[in-house]
Order: sequence, then C-alpha cells, then structure tokens
Amino acid sequence: MPGGTWFGIETARRGMNVHQQALDITGHNLANASTPGYSRQEAVIKASSPYTSPDINTSVTPGQFGTGSLVEMIRRVKDEYLDNNVRQATTDYAYWNEQISFHQRAEALFAEPAGAGIGQRIVDFFKAWMDLNNTPQDSGIKAAVVQVGDELAALMSSTYSQLTDIQNSIYDSTNNTGKMYQLTTQINNLLSEISSLSETIKKITSLGQQPNDLLDLRDQKLEQLSEIGPVTLTEDPLTGNISNLTFFGINIDLQNLSQFSLEIDINDDILLRYNKTPAEDFNLTANAGDYNLGGGLLGAEKARQDIIDYKDRLGEIAKFLYDNIQDVGVATFYEGDLASGTFKVNQTLNTTPALLDGTRARAMANLRDKDMSAAIPYNLEEYFSELVTVVGNKSKTSDGLAANNQAIKQQITSLRDSVSGVSTDEELTKMIQFQYGYMASARMINTIDGMLDVVINRLSRG
Repeated sequence: MPGGTWFGIETARRGMNVHQQALDITGHNLANASTPGYSRQEAVIKASSPYTSPDINTSVTPGQFGTGSLVEMIRRVKDEYLDNNVRQATTDYAYWNEQISFHQRAEALFAEPAGAGIGQRIVDFFKAWMDLNNTPQDSGIKAAVVQVGDELAALMSSTYSQLTDIQNSIYDSTNNTGKMYQLTTQINNLLSEISSLSETIKKITSLGQQPNDLLDLRDQKLEQLSEIGPVTLTEDPLTGNISNLTFFGINIDLQNLSQFSLEIDINDDILLRYNKTPAEDFNLTANAGDYNLGGGLLGAEKARQDIIDYKDRLGEIAKFLYDNIQDVGVATFYEGDLASGTFKVNQTLNTTPALLDGTRARAMANLRDKDMSAAIPYNLEEYFSELVTVVGNKSKTSDGLAANNQAIKQQITSLRDSVSGVSTDEELTKMIQFQYGYMASARMINTIDGMLDVVINRLSRG
C-alpha cells in the first residue's frame, strides 16, 4: 500500500533497474560507434503505472502515488525517408561505377602510341599505296604495302579479340560466366538472407520485442541489393516487417522466394528472369541506357553494349577495306573477317608480294578520301578517329558521373548518419546522466534502509 514500508524501496529499485538498462544500451552504442550500418539505440523510459487504479473499492486519497519508472522499449533511431534516399543514391552511383573498369580497359586498347596504333597504320597503309603509284613495278614497295596492310589487319584483329574478351568478362552466355552472372548470383544470395532475416524479425516482434540489430543487418543487405538494381519497399514503421519489396520493378515474395537468372531472347537481348510461375522478366538490354533506373547490373549491360558497338565499328572498317579494295580491282588483298578472327592479307600475296597489281595503286590511294557509306559520311581515318573519341568520352563520362553520384551518396549517407549514427560525445554525456540517476536511486534505498534501522532496531529498544 502507498506509504507502506517497502513502497519507497520498490520505487527506488525500479529507478536503479531503469538507469542500469539505459547504461547497458549506452555501452552497446559506444561499442558499435564504428560498426558500419549500426543504428543508434535508446531506452524509451516512462513512468510505471501509479498506485492504484481507481475502482469502486478504492479508498479515496489525495491522488495516485507514483511507483517509479520502467523501460518501455529499446528504440532504434532511424529515418526511413533518408534510408530510401541512400538506397536510391547507391543505385545511381553503382550504374556508372560498374562501367568504369570496362571502359578503361577498352580505352587502353585504343590508346594510340606513337607510330604503333591502328590510326597510324591506316595512314601508313595509304601512304604505301601512294608510293606504289609512283613506281608501280617496284617489288620493294609492293612488299611494304603488303607488310603495312598485314600489320593493320593484325592490329585490328587483336583489338577486336581483346574487345571480345572484355565483352565476355561482362557476360559470357555460353559458359555462364562474367560480372553479370556474378551479380545475378549475388542477387539470389542477398534475397535469401533478407528473407531469412525478415522471418526471424517477424517472430521476435510477435513476442513484443525489438530486434534492432537484426533490422540493421537487414537494412545493410537491402543497401547491398540496391547496388545491383533499383529496390523499393514498404515497411511497417512499428514492427519493421516488409509488406512489399520490388527489384527492377519485379515483386518479390520473401516467403516464397524464386531464383533470378539471365536468359537470352530471340533478339539476343539479355533478360533478368524471376523464375516464379508465371515467370517475370526485365529486359536489361532494352533498358540499359536508362540511367534513371540505375544499378550495377544495368550498368554492366550498358558497358557490354558499348563494347559491342566498338567491335561493330571496327568490323565496318574491315568490311570497307575488304569490299572497296575488291571494287577497285585489287583482287583478294584482304580475306576473312574480324568476327571469325580470320581477317588478314591474302596468304599468296603475303608469300609473294610481287604479285600485287601496282597499276591499281592510284585507285587504292583514292580510297583514303572516300566516305564509308551514305549513312557514315566520314572517310576511313575520320571514322576511326571518331571511334577513338567515342571510346575516350565513354570512359570519361562514366568516371565523371560515378564521382558526382558518389559525392551525392556520401552527402545523403552523412545526413542519415547524423540522425542514426552514434555520437560518442552524446553517448558519454548520457552515460554520466544515467550514472547519476542510478546513484540517486541507490542513495534513496540507502536512506530508506537507515530509516528502517531506526524503526526496527532503535525504537524497539525504547
């Protein structure tokens, strides 16, 4: 009853427990001050139920007696709006960042070292034909024409082959290898982990507890998933349970997960397929240029398409040489094609350059100024120069936009951390506050103990 012997001790005991729990939470925060993805936690303290609840048998008193305090819950400090912004910024950044290494590797292939690149070999090739025009029967110049022509074919074939290697390192559908395949495997692993964590979180919240550390871990997995592609979700603000999750616009059922895979359609487009019944597809190839969607998987496909474009342009140069040399009457100078790895100077001419018809040298030299086609109003040198520029600009663009989006991501992440992150100064201040609260409650018990000592041991002697 209020005013009874043990009433004050119980109130003070509750105070000690509350401040001890608050100190424990503060210690947990300090221990995780440098833990990536950790969200600050705090004890939500409220007054415990007063004595007593009024009913028909309750005696009339001046007012209800307070019974102390209790920790209602351990709250995770989060701003869901900022979390969504961080995921979106991560998706935007990953789209460009994933392309950088592939574009840089391609750019290195088209770097034109002095006198050794394809561009210079094109110039040397036509100069050799001009020289042959001056002395059509000179066997030495004929040999030079064949040699330079063969060097040009070898450089183009080597560059084309290395571009194919880069393309396959992004995705090789024949062997199911490459970065896109790795990212798809990572998608399935992350979704499996998110599903398992969500199930555990549901079980814990159903018992009335707050699985704060598990929620942090799940948020980390969601952020990792957002690096691969766009993620949207609806989350219960009280329990943290996910009621709706989409990836590339595909609805994900966390309770009945299906696997993602990469498929090739009849147009040779790469599809991200969610193999439920019925299956849902997202066309990566058709949407690769949409940077607003973002994500590393889409960025990788965009880089793959760019590499294919470079190969196609090299193929157009080889075809122009093959077709037009035939047209001006220099039969079978080049043979084969880049795609099959057989583009080279005819073996007979390579062995016996003297067979080259020097009387056609002027017509050959004039090809230097001929436009590639009606659709491509550039001569051979101009077209290759444009290709080098395109390759360099792609590398520069992906690098620059990745840097810009990284800065945006860092800024938004800093805003989130200012809300959810641990400030050691703030936690140390709270530690002192809770320490004094604990000491005050303990002193209250000590004081009541002294009063009881007077009543029990001293008054009874009188």
